[in-house]
Amino acid sequence: MNNIVYIYGNDKRQYYIAKMLNEYGYTTINVPLSDYSENTSDYTAAEISDSEYLLLPVPVSEEIINSIAPFVHSETYIMSGSLPKDFIEICEAEHAHLFNYMKVPEVAIRNAAATAEGAVCEAIKVGPYTLQGSKSLVIGYGRCGSVLCDKLSALKSHVSVLTRSSSGKAHAEADGYNIFSKNYSDFDFIFNTAPAPVITRDIIDLLKDDCVIIDIASAPGGTDFEYCKKKGITALLCPGLPAKYSPKTSAGIIFDECIKFLECNTPGIE
Repeated sequence: MNNIVYIYGNDKRQYYIAKMLNEYGYTTINVPLSDYSENTSDYTAAEISDSEYLLLPVPVSEEIINSIAPFVHSETYIMSGSLPKDFIEICEAEHAHLFNYMKVPEVAIRNAAATAEGAVCEAIKVGPYTLQGSKSLVIGYGRCGSVLCDKLSALKSHVSVLTRSSSGKAHAEADGYNIFSKNYSDFDFIFNTAPAPVITRDIIDLLKDDCVIIDIASAPGGTDFEYCKKKGITALLCPGLPAKYSPKTSAGIIFDECIKFLECNTPGIE
C-alpha cells in the first residue's frame, strides 16, 4: 500500500486537511482539482482505480459518488462524514473499508461548536434584530442544540428550548434555559437542530412576519421552506457551516481522527 491520499471536493476543509497530511508525511492528490489546491495534481476517477485512500467532503455530491463507485475494491479505504446508503452497500459488497469520522463522539462534540457559531453568524447576517435582547427558540437539545443555546445566551439573547426528550428538558432546565410552552409568536429567531418536520405550516402561521428561521438539521431540514417563502418569512437551510465559517479549525478536528485511521492502515508512516 502507498501513502497517497486522494482528496475530493472544493470544501476548504479538504484543502487544510491536505496540508496537514502533507506535513505528516502523506502525499495528497486533489480529485477533481480543488479551487484551493496547491502543489497537487488533478486526476480523473479512472486514473485512480488502483488507489487505496480517499477522503470525501461533507456533504458528498452525487457526482463524486458516481465517479468513485465503479472503482471501489477490497483495498479501498474511504474516509467521510456521511455517505448515501446505496454507496455504502456497494462498498460492503466489494469489501471496501469505510470510516465515518462523524460517528466518533469527539468529532461530533467539537464540530458542534463550529456549527453553533456558524448558525449565529447566519442569524446576524439576515436578522432584522440584534441577538442581544432578542427572544430565541432552539429546537432540539442534543450536542448542537445545547452548544447553540450557550452561544446565544452569551450574546444576551433570551433563550427557550423545545425538545421532546425528557432528559433534554431536564438538562436544559438545569442549564438555566426556559422550556417552551405555547407562544411561537414570541420569538424573533428560531434555530432548528431536529432532523424531522418540526416547523410545519400550522406553526409557521403563528410566527411573527419578521421572525428568522435558521435550520441546521441535516438535509432536507425540519422546516417547510416553501410555505415560509409563500408567507414571506426568512428561513434558511444551513448545511456545512463549519466549512463556511471555520474551515481550518474544522479540518483539524477531522484530521485528528483520520490520521488515526490512516496510521492503522498505512505501513511505514510514523
